[in-house]
Amino acid sequence: MTENNVVPPRRSMRRRLPLLALPAVLVLSACGGGGTTSADAETGAGQDLEGECGSVPTVAPNDPDGVIPDLPEKIQTAFNGWPETIEASAWMDLESKIAEGPITVGYLQQDSGSPVAAALSEEINAQFEDSKSSGEVEKLLVETPGGTGGQLTAADQVRAFEQLVSKGADIIIAQPLSGEALVGAVNSAGEKGIPTVTFTGHVASPYAINITPNNFDAVAQAVAKGAEMIGGEGNAMVVQGVEGMTVSTASVDTAGEVLALCPDITLVGTPAGDFNDAAAKTSVVSFLASHPEDIDLVYQVASMGAGVFAGFEDAGRDDMPVVVDNLPTAASLAWWDQKRPDGYEGLALAGTGAQFGEALWDVAIRTMNGEKPQINQIALQQPYITAENVDEFLVPDEGVTSAAETQTVGSLLDPEYLDGYFSNPGE
Repeated sequence: MTENNVVPPRRSMRRRLPLLALPAVLVLSACGGGGTTSADAETGAGQDLEGECGSVPTVAPNDPDGVIPDLPEKIQTAFNGWPETIEASAWMDLESKIAEGPITVGYLQQDSGSPVAAALSEEINAQFEDSKSSGEVEKLLVETPGGTGGQLTAADQVRAFEQLVSKGADIIIAQPLSGEALVGAVNSAGEKGIPTVTFTGHVASPYAINITPNNFDAVAQAVAKGAEMIGGEGNAMVVQGVEGMTVSTASVDTAGEVLALCPDITLVGTPAGDFNDAAAKTSVVSFLASHPEDIDLVYQVASMGAGVFAGFEDAGRDDMPVVVDNLPTAASLAWWDQKRPDGYEGLALAGTGAQFGEALWDVAIRTMNGEKPQINQIALQQPYITAENVDEFLVPDEGVTSAAETQTVGSLLDPEYLDGYFSNPGE
């Protein structure tokens, strides 16, 4: 366990600018999953949709207790088709712990080696220093399950989480490998008065506050926009992550349902890219070798955009498809920039580790300041990157093989939007 010191990554590039594009809900960043969902229920993926090509129908969220209608309209919209079970938060009556003195924050981090994970950890460390200076937080406890760079199992993460509890954390920020495996530990900590704030792995517990993307609506909105960009006709493919993983299956299902609304678009395949550019490139090249037809639209599940571009390039395809690039990197935007003189226009859904870290810390401090979260879910917002604003996200001097993130532009949780999740905001 490392105290007051997150594994030092490379500093991310940040630009505190207003969001320049329409908000959307972030697609899960392919780092995990788990917990109870309603994939087989009448919510989100798993049902036949009705509507016009390029549209996204309104679908009821998984809200058995009817808590969403009591929230602001913008939040209700963000939960379109929400698959995970929404519950009232166990912390809706929690009074300020910070008022009693500075708190100790526990951080259960993932060390995947990716630029996003590195930037997220660095942001948590930076936020801690700011909160320490303001007198809100006294100590940051960090656990990296499996050790830095080691193989991580669900059992490792449970042990590491329990270590944070035993070391005296007042609240825990967690990136679960398996949200389902962590439910028991989160419930046990909650019974001791310790909230958990999660990202990337949904924990089905009222003691957790899950900051997650909308795994239905974000995919649906992005694919629908892509369908419009190709005029509602042509061939499409989805580059999934790990075949059989929840996020991949849900993304493929949702994309297929949205494209099924377009009678002149054919989904020709769903090769797996294992959530990394090298594997995605190999998978795309292999797929194209057996599919000589033109491909007009590609949706990639997360952080494989550069591999998709490289795959089409190496396959000798003259026409680059519209790549709907979820969680783009500096490299994938460099590909976009390189193709612009040929008239290429793409679409991407932005999000950086710095933004994820900021969101996690903000929700944790709000909760411990007695702002009283109302539900156990918070839907991230995310800007689209389009031809009109791509220059804001490009990283100068980073090429098509870069390992860097994009520029950080704005926040994924606008303060006014986030206020709506709390019954006592601003306290």
